[in-house]
Amino acid sequence: MFSAFAHGGNDVSNGIGPLVALWMIFTTGEVAQEEETPLWILFYGGVGISVGLCLLGKRVIETIGEDLTTLTPSSGFSVELGAATTVLVASNLGIPISTTHCKVGSVVAVGWARDRRAGAVNWKLFGNIILSWVVTLPCTIGLSAGVMALLRMTV
Repeated sequence: MFSAFAHGGNDVSNGIGPLVALWMIFTTGEVAQEEETPLWILFYGGVGISVGLCLLGKRVIETIGEDLTTLTPSSGFSVELGAATTVLVASNLGIPISTTHCKVGSVVAVGWARDRRAGAVNWKLFGNIILSWVVTLPCTIGLSAGVMALLRMTV
């Protein structure tokens, strides 16, 4: 429950931030947000996270919770507590943070701390996860710039 609260408080905010900005500009004509975020937008973000979890969650859970390292109930508890605490502290400080990065980091740390054998953590998979994080940024930049260029040409 603690982890779900942290995840929702952080990732729903990150996911709906652009939508809230668009809504506020549309309704008030101002960029600065002085008003509360409408509940329907928060609900929309929560539904989006839930649908994503239902559609792709099993694959992600298997990759992180089984393929990266073997988790036991006690190590799983340590992962959840460490990641959720990190996310909540960062969110309260206003620091943008990725729940996924925190969870993966916690899983690797717990797997390594539990058993320092060479095969306890799948380091190749961890390297691929890090590579996917690095590749995501320039891909997102390119896609966003492309969409903006198309919008500027048509509007």
